[in-house]
Amino acid sequence: MWKEKLPINCPPSSAKELDFEAYRILKNKEPNDEDFLPYVYLHPENERYKTLCEAYAISSFDSEKNAIKAWKGALKRGKNIGSHIAKIEISTSDGKNDFNPKSGHFSTWLYESKNYDTFECVNIKLIDEN
Repeated sequence: MWKEKLPINCPPSSAKELDFEAYRILKNKEPNDEDFLPYVYLHPENERYKTLCEAYAISSFDSEKNAIKAWKGALKRGKNIGSHIAKIEISTSDGKNDFNPKSGHFSTWLYESKNYDTFECVNIKLIDEN
């Protein structure tokens, strides 16, 4: 059912199938699979991620403003999470989503049938630090 072998009780019961537009931070101007890998695969050395449900989800945001705010926060913590931002579409057939209204952050746990390379990225642009 799921793209990844998930920890117990993951995704949370609050996660729902949704149709929405979101903003995703990308490492590359021309998106590739790496731009959609969950943290558990981007950082296999991190033992904590192996049992952290959110590490198996991909992240996106409800607005460009919230995505840039998260990007700036990561930079302040010494983490470079990407250099570009793109608008993507998430559909009910992609997986289940959990939304944090305070940060505008979506966690999406993908269904097995969803391939990373099928995300259509539009309006890709370099993130302006100002």
